[in-house]
Amino acid sequence: MQVLTNLPLLPATAGVFVLVLMVLWLLGRSESTSLAANRVADYTGYAAAAVTAGDVQPLRARQGAGTSLLGRLLAALAVSAPRRLRASTATELNRALVPVNPDVFLGVRCLLLVAVPAATAMWVLSSPERGPVQWALLGLSVLIAPRLPMMWLRRRVRDNQRAIDRALPYALDLMVACLEGGLSLEASLAKVAEQGEGVLSDQIRRTLQEMTLGRPASEAMRDLGERGGSSDLKRLTENIIQAERMGIGLAQAMRSVAEESRIRRRQRAEENARKAPAKMMPVLIFFILPAMMAVIMALAAINMSRVFANLHR
Repeated sequence: MQVLTNLPLLPATAGVFVLVLMVLWLLGRSESTSLAANRVADYTGYAAAAVTAGDVQPLRARQGAGTSLLGRLLAALAVSAPRRLRASTATELNRALVPVNPDVFLGVRCLLLVAVPAATAMWVLSSPERGPVQWALLGLSVLIAPRLPMMWLRRRVRDNQRAIDRALPYALDLMVACLEGGLSLEASLAKVAEQGEGVLSDQIRRTLQEMTLGRPASEAMRDLGERGGSSDLKRLTENIIQAERMGIGLAQAMRSVAEESRIRRRQRAEENARKAPAKMMPVLIFFILPAMMAVIMALAAINMSRVFANLHR
């Protein structure tokens, strides 16, 4: 009990969080080095179809073959997770480009839900002084620890969406130039993936690989829009599918989409510019103004102290 009393809480919590991140990284490496047959199944859409239908058992069975013992133990913790939660977690992991089994990710959340509050509770109960600070830290560990993986995952999703939104206008201009030059849709996408780099190029390369393996182009393009998570990219894929279905020229459709994407990008920039003063106000009130007042009042206090000292002489 003395060891638990002397154990600092914040370093222990940080160590648990770093350990969880290392586990996610190692599991990601093990998933990326799985069997080639599993990768072919993912490319041909069996995994996406299983997640869309809400049946994640076949996906878990295929991914479990390349997972380590630690991954299987973490997946066992998520056995009681609802099917809808597994499907939504698989969708978020797919959008975040994190090659981790959804059951493993839910197992990490379950581990944080139990381990961090239990360690904090042991520290509080073994502490000789149980003040409001200790109980507040226990409440924060109960509330925040299970949400850390989802916070990290949603941040990855937002970063990917922003990267796609930034790269999409240039990709659309290049696609329009390639389509007007006489190239096909697959050749135009390959040119965009070759000339660009980042999340959008990686997603386009995956879509081209799915088409090469025999997946229909409409399904591959629809999956590209859903997987990217960007509204502009989803609108682009829907326009491509609709243009091919109705026999409209792709170059003309892509040109209109490029113009709309450029307008929306300018509108988002103007919106962020209007939000800047409101975001700067708390920093100005709580940090800049107190520092300025401290500097001004300090000089005034020094001068007044000198004046009063001369009066007393």
